[in-house]
Amino acid sequence: PEEVNVAALNGPSGIGMAYLFETNPDLEGVKSNFEVVASADVLLPKLLKGEVDIGILPPNAAAKVYNKNKGAIVMGAIVGEGMLSIVSTDDSVNSLADLKGKTLTVAGQGATPEYMIRYLAAKEGISLEGGKDGIELDFSIPNAEIAAAIASGKIQNALVPEPFATVACSNAKNCRRAVNIQELWGKDNYPMTVVVINAKFASQYPETVQSFLDAYKDSIYWTNTFPVAAGALVEKHTLGLKAMIAAKAIPNANFAFTYAKDSKAKIESLLSVFMSFAPEAIGGKLPDSGFYFGL
Repeated sequence: PEEVNVAALNGPSGIGMAYLFETNPDLEGVKSNFEVVASADVLLPKLLKGEVDIGILPPNAAAKVYNKNKGAIVMGAIVGEGMLSIVSTDDSVNSLADLKGKTLTVAGQGATPEYMIRYLAAKEGISLEGGKDGIELDFSIPNAEIAAAIASGKIQNALVPEPFATVACSNAKNCRRAVNIQELWGKDNYPMTVVVINAKFASQYPETVQSFLDAYKDSIYWTNTFPVAAGALVEKHTLGLKAMIAAKAIPNANFAFTYAKDSKAKIESLLSVFMSFAPEAIGGKLPDSGFYFGL
């Protein structure tokens, strides 16, 4: 192709792409164009129409689009892994069981945070129906407002991804990461973000796609190695975070890169959680092998 059009989501998932925005890599003679879009709802129509060739989505959203749109997109790689934490200003909270009789604010109804906590609570035999022996889930506060709610004392416990955990624990003196979700998951890191490609583009130009994925892998390595410089690029390219917050969040954000052909087991492990609680959130079934670019 003459060019490849790439979109990052505004917010933390785009951090690992900031270096690509800055360097604008030449993909073996193919020009790369980058843009920031507000949300997955804005990105999806562009991907399906071919206006955007490559983008970023949560794994369940990518699987749903693949299953519901006759394989219209494929997954190129995992680009972000488990970065959920339960933050708390309550000194008595050090485990899920300690949340019995309390309220847990959850960032992301219908997304990975909700189904991760449902899976982990079921695994430990904890009710999510509230009451003195259960945990009450609260989805009423938007992601971006949770840190302020913690700082003001409006809420005490929240399940949040990065960088919101970093923001919350920076603004409230007695806030801490009280429960490590990755430890409770107890398997390989669960994927939180994947890069996806318009399937027609991937089929026509696999070498260009591979070149982009290789450049993205380098970008994530650079981001993890130079968080302060990466934070500056996140702010420069208006990816939704101030430089200082992005830099502080990167060490906890678990940016990683695994090519799709090596990711099937890890993706299916997470999507199986969605299948247990909300099959419709992934299109009713696990995606077949055609979902994984290069497999």
